[in-house]
Amino acid sequence: MKPVRLFSSDLDGTLAGDRDASVEFARLWQALPDGERPLVVYNSGRLIEDIMEFTWEQGLPQADFLIGGVGTMVHSYDHPHLSEQYTALIANGFDVDLIEAELVMMERLTRQPAQYQHDYKSSWYLHDATADEILELEQMLASSGHRTRVIYSSARDLDVLPEIADKGRALSWLCGELEIGLDEVVVAGDTGNDRAMFELDGVRGIMPGNALPELVSLAQARPGMIATQGTAARGVIDGLKEFGVFATPEAT
Repeated sequence: MKPVRLFSSDLDGTLAGDRDASVEFARLWQALPDGERPLVVYNSGRLIEDIMEFTWEQGLPQADFLIGGVGTMVHSYDHPHLSEQYTALIANGFDVDLIEAELVMMERLTRQPAQYQHDYKSSWYLHDATADEILELEQMLASSGHRTRVIYSSARDLDVLPEIADKGRALSWLCGELEIGLDEVVVAGDTGNDRAMFELDGVRGIMPGNALPELVSLAQARPGMIATQGTAARGVIDGLKEFGVFATPEAT
């Protein structure tokens, strides 16, 4: 098993949700020697500025890279060119105004607040949708010529993204730019919109105890996945101990 060079984690319900545990994660992370600490990527449905504010409020360490908007935004202070490169990659064929003009006509959809929207992410509430409803929506958008990807999670949150964008594809692209193999990556998440990270070939994964069945059912069928008992960041800490990132009590 290769050493972990990059750790990509969701925030809400994963590294955030139990502030004491989030602070403990930060303490353990910052205590790692500089030469042994993996890169950390926050990979969230939140937009970039929101991620920055939220992680500071939660006491989490500053990330090396941010992936926001369910895989539609990439940000790094040290590598500012990456944001423009990634946007250019995903933008073709995605017109958010035309897409929303169609979606607003659907009775069961309610548009999420403005802070969750941007040019390459259209987000809605759709409660307890069936697989057939999601398929029908995908087919409607495709028949209108839109090149989109529909992500449905938590039996409520529906995100319409560019066809080649999601949390996993953004992470895979970033790893390619950094020349980091996916078998050197650990991911963590708790809902269906994290699914694409866990589907990447070679990654190892952590599901905290509060992870939803929509994610657990997929990840448990794949090698290299750990389902922990602890919830939120406590479960993440336990998983990182299993993967050798954090020392276990027996090893200290």
